[in-house]
Amino acid sequence: MKNLTNVLLLFLVFSAPALSQECISKVQGFVDKTGYTITLVKPCKAWVAADALAIPKGDGLSGLLLIAQEDESGLVGIGTVVQSKAKLNLSADLLLKLMRLNDELDFVKVGIDRDGDLFVRTELRMASLTAEDFSATVKSVVQASTRVYALVKK
Repeated sequence: MKNLTNVLLLFLVFSAPALSQECISKVQGFVDKTGYTITLVKPCKAWVAADALAIPKGDGLSGLLLIAQEDESGLVGIGTVVQSKAKLNLSADLLLKLMRLNDELDFVKVGIDRDGDLFVRTELRMASLTAEDFSATVKSVVQASTRVYALVKK
């Protein structure tokens, strides 16, 4: 998640002049059809939806749905920071519950990145990606973030 977060932050800082470029990416088409209000971070590379998640927005990128396309690896990442480390009170009990939830969720990862932020994310292969897969994956990440947030707030 740190890599996705860092990439998106770098795109925010360095992409202002590039925002006027038109994107003809397959992923852009999928993103446009999500039904969410999308902020283009970098054409054909990174997008943010601020209205997709039921969890509240917090520090940094928590509460935002992040979508990034990596051409070199052929992957599309979809995820969110559920809770920043500043607000994350870890205990053995919570870690056990998160590990069990990680097992219950299909095709979605729950973890703590190198910065200590709790995240939910998934990666998709561009080569075989369909609109249906993309839409279902976005829904899975949104639902998973709600379940993870409920655990954290107990």
